[in-house]
Amino acid sequence: MSYFLQFLSMMLTALFIENIIFTRALGTSWLFYLTKHPKEIFKYTLVLSGITTVSGLIGYPLRGVLHSHEMSHVIVPVMYIAVLALVYSVTYFLLKKFLPEKFEKIGQNLGTAVFNCAALGTLLVPASARLDLISTIGYGIGMSLGFGLAVIIVGYGLTRLEYCRVPKIFRGVPIALIYLGLLSLAFYGLVGHQLPT
Repeated sequence: MSYFLQFLSMMLTALFIENIIFTRALGTSWLFYLTKHPKEIFKYTLVLSGITTVSGLIGYPLRGVLHSHEMSHVIVPVMYIAVLALVYSVTYFLLKKFLPEKFEKIGQNLGTAVFNCAALGTLLVPASARLDLISTIGYGIGMSLGFGLAVIIVGYGLTRLEYCRVPKIFRGVPIALIYLGLLSLAFYGLVGHQLPT
């Protein structure tokens, strides 16, 4: 039972308090893309969760071996990029060969869900904090779900901003970045003025 509580606690922490978009600004380019394509949010979040969970499971034992090396700050990110590439390749070929109908739906989002800074950040944050396996998995799932939550919140806010009288110079990307900054400040307040390192 304590493992489940540890998993749940890390997942909720990553989901709400240390949201990958609002506290670390990772994946913001895909955030703006997905706000314009709301039908893809669920698929993208699901693929991101699966990829980061499997990559975290594969990378966890490797990370333990590599942390003792003096150049671990360089080797661990490269190792996680290699793990993400491996998981992407295996997932791509398995989906294409055995589930071609699912591949048609997910294949478009698969590459972008794997090769972005949100996926890599989801793996590197627990590695730098040296979290155990249960916390790493919980953190990865929570970060992925937090990404989906951030897309929904930002997308709703941007649609509401379209009905406001925004000065011409601030329309589009500038008001979106201001809105994202205000949301980030609100989430920063939840952290208690101590951003994680």
